[in-house]
Amino acid sequence: MNNITIVVAEASYLIQKGLDAILKKLGDNQVVQKMDSTESLLESLSSLKPNILILNPSLFNGDFKLLKKECAKLESCKLVVLSSDRRDESKYSADAFLHYNDDQSKIFACLESLKDELIKTNKEEKSDEPISAREKNILKHIALGLTNKEIADKLFISIHTVVTHRKNITQKLGIKSVSGLTVYAILNNLIEMDEVK
Repeated sequence: MNNITIVVAEASYLIQKGLDAILKKLGDNQVVQKMDSTESLLESLSSLKPNILILNPSLFNGDFKLLKKECAKLESCKLVVLSSDRRDESKYSADAFLHYNDDQSKIFACLESLKDELIKTNKEEKSDEPISAREKNILKHIALGLTNKEIADKLFISIHTVVTHRKNITQKLGIKSVSGLTVYAILNNLIEMDEVK
């Protein structure tokens, strides 16, 4: 998730261009701008599913709560309020605040921090993924003490495929030893204790 989608809801051309210049330094991101109505913003939220929404609340008057609610529905969306009024920080609750008079380094640091948070969250979610049915089958044979070649012959796949599955299993589970994988297989009912050699 090094490439993130950012939606900028700001009417000012100068502010848009300034943000665009900073966002380019942030990395290879998809940036969508010129959202100036609640309808167009809601449409882009549902279709683009942005990771970061930079929003000037004054453009959307009473619709801020609705927009915040829609942003919260997305799996990983950070809301950033962009305003010329520092009082907006206490008025609106968001993940971050940017003010028109913030310097480039402050804006960059804020957005980089949000991006790093999103990447970290995404990695944690991926590490929690259960292994696939095919990987469970490979794991079962590993726990039973079969070699890569024996597993490949038994499942009619190449040794390279078995090795790739083993790498994926150890990466997903965070278990590197055969004995650890065997314990995992027993605890998750992939094999019975009396099957272990």
